[in-house]
Amino acid sequence: MNISVNELANTSTANLPREIEIFLAKRVLQEEDNKDSAVQSFQDKIGKLGINTHKNVINASGTILHTNLGRAPLNNNAFSRYSNVEFDLNTGARGERNTYLSTLMQQLLEVEDVAFVNNNASSLFVTLANLSKKFSHVIVSRGEIIEIGGSYRLPEIINESGLKLIEIGTTNKTRLKDYKNALEEYSDSVVLKVHRSNFSINGFTEEASIEELSTLKNLFNTVLIHDLGSGLVVSDQFLDKFNLDIFKTEVTVQSSIKKGSDLVMFSGDKLFGSIQSGVIAGRKDLIKDIKSYSLFRTFRCSPTVLHALQETTEKYVRKSELDIPFWQLVTETYDNLLNRCNNIIQNISYKAEAVEGESVIGGGTMPDSIIKSPVIQISEAKSTQLLELFLQNVTPIIPRIVDNVICLDLRSVFEDQDKVIIDLLSKK
Repeated sequence: MNISVNELANTSTANLPREIEIFLAKRVLQEEDNKDSAVQSFQDKIGKLGINTHKNVINASGTILHTNLGRAPLNNNAFSRYSNVEFDLNTGARGERNTYLSTLMQQLLEVEDVAFVNNNASSLFVTLANLSKKFSHVIVSRGEIIEIGGSYRLPEIINESGLKLIEIGTTNKTRLKDYKNALEEYSDSVVLKVHRSNFSINGFTEEASIEELSTLKNLFNTVLIHDLGSGLVVSDQFLDKFNLDIFKTEVTVQSSIKKGSDLVMFSGDKLFGSIQSGVIAGRKDLIKDIKSYSLFRTFRCSPTVLHALQETTEKYVRKSELDIPFWQLVTETYDNLLNRCNNIIQNISYKAEAVEGESVIGGGTMPDSIIKSPVIQISEAKSTQLLELFLQNVTPIIPRIVDNVICLDLRSVFEDQDKVIIDLLSKK
């Protein structure tokens, strides 16, 4: 082999740390036995690595909560230095981790107490694991035994928690009496109702409501848990103001609590519109037990996450929902989006047209819901070539491809990002 580690590393054009270039060069020289193949292999590896460094992208897919793109978009003002996360500025002593955030969330959700963990899967696991000290079984409808992305399967989570799963009803029909019969047989059970997340069951169906299930709590001395997942907290008045009827099929966190849930859990980065996290809300005694559980610390949020949650929650409390990026996108009018589409089309070098399309919420929420949105179709160029151009831009642009045609859905694009699209497509 007539090439050294340094010489091979010098062929990199990815502008990565020199230490990484050297590291990959050494690895390639261990794998390849000639110069040409070593150079080719190294450049392939370093190129792919450079492209996949974390960076801001423009989401033009029309999927607003895009799991692969981080779900809910965030404001870019989270602190990056020291914070008073566990420091009491009144006394100068160690303080509680999230006193202000907890108070905000209690007011917003109208609950006694809340706990915060790193995602909603953690919310469910730590809750069930803690309850396994007092209960032996958890009752779940067969129609709610879900699997979501990343190999998350509800039965496996329950099994790891130390509780035994009791399946009741059928896939399409589970009645109140099914829960009652199960509680009579398994008196040491908690009741779990689960949001179906990424699928729906329609037609010949029946399910017990939270209100109905709450009638069993005192009768059987059980705990009613609602894994709500999506985390909708806005009022009907807000939805009516912006004609967002599609969200009215979703149960809000506040509604679930009022109708009798002892504990409600949801994701921070879905319809709540904040950072990846899990929120457990409900009865003070149950939340206290969860916080004191030995494994709770392993799931707690970082200061950055708590700060982002605080910012979002405060906007809800102040009735400033439109300052939350997710709701900015959702409430954008069709006409304004169409004007933006036409402005882009008039200022680019490619042949394109605006057509009516459909955006989706995404993120494992509201699988049957769509929002009408205008879409820019670029038919002049080959989709593969244009896609490569988009993905390799300094700020990558993620479109969607329909029938081999590149489409840009501005429903998930912020208005100040239009210029990036124009700048890229004005060059040929």
